[in-house]
Amino acid sequence: MGTGPYRLVSYASGSSIEVSRFDGWWGPRQDWEKVTFRIIPNPGARTAALLSGDVELIAAPSSSDLPRLRQEANIRIFERQGSRALFLSPDFSRTGESPYITDNDGKPLPTNPLRELKVRQALSLAINRQGLAERVQQGMAEATGQWMPPGAFGHNPAVPVPAFDVARARTLLAEAGYPQGFRITLHASNDRYPADAQTAQAVAQMWSRIGVATTVETLPFATYLTRMAKQEYSIVQNSWGSSTGEAGSVLLNIVHSYDQPRRLGASNDTRYANAALDAQIAEALSTMDPALREQRVAAAVKASVDDLALIPMILFKNAWAARRPLTYEPRMDEQTLAMGIRREN
Repeated sequence: MGTGPYRLVSYASGSSIEVSRFDGWWGPRQDWEKVTFRIIPNPGARTAALLSGDVELIAAPSSSDLPRLRQEANIRIFERQGSRALFLSPDFSRTGESPYITDNDGKPLPTNPLRELKVRQALSLAINRQGLAERVQQGMAEATGQWMPPGAFGHNPAVPVPAFDVARARTLLAEAGYPQGFRITLHASNDRYPADAQTAQAVAQMWSRIGVATTVETLPFATYLTRMAKQEYSIVQNSWGSSTGEAGSVLLNIVHSYDQPRRLGASNDTRYANAALDAQIAEALSTMDPALREQRVAAAVKASVDDLALIPMILFKNAWAARRPLTYEPRMDEQTLAMGIRREN
């Protein structure tokens, strides 16, 4: 299929993909006559397959397995900062009661507190992002205040990692009219991203310290995603991998107001809406001059972070492990490509 370096031989759903070298490709001759991709969803099983020699290279080894793999003389680790951010998305779809938010006695609140900027700021300041990156993710993530790493198109240097400030968070809650806090349920997947359930539990503990008593409910990703698309939650732990390598994909798909006929805000499942920011995004993404486009995209990033359309927390690092003598060219977009694998003499 197509004119790339490899062509599809077979595909077994949930099991494997087999490709063969296409010698009619216009680029350099590839090293491998045939490559088989095996689908092994469980990280522990992937590591076991690599160590036994059943496979030659694995993507996304568990952070808990990396120390062991680094000690193996015949294993190499290849890492790169990724473009996948983990963030929180508050419910903006309701002005009145929100289904998983109550006062401390369990009575539904008459208005949705997450629509108050000071409440969102308080929740953001209560998160110890460095702790999430270093301890929960075991060093395989970086703390962030936006969704693209430094050096990426649209990364805004004027957007720092938010301070971890419990006292200020409590003050903001009081100023917003919630001096005693409230109760909330945070929903997250438990099988999609590295330590996704554990990260949600850590955030819940941090919020509870400022008076926002937080319960966590985690679900398999397929179920979680279906319910999120129906606006069933009050706040969710979400993720987006910017495979385009620039900040505009989040602005277009998640931050922009949901507009189905125009295919805008397609993944804006919490229904954040800001007409002024929509106009700013439209101007930025329709700018053809690269330097001016990046300047405008970065400005839109700052505007969205200032309003906390979403609450960025960490950026994942990408890793691959390979048996010697193989090497792999690590990628920001998480893809594992046959043409990135080489044999080092």
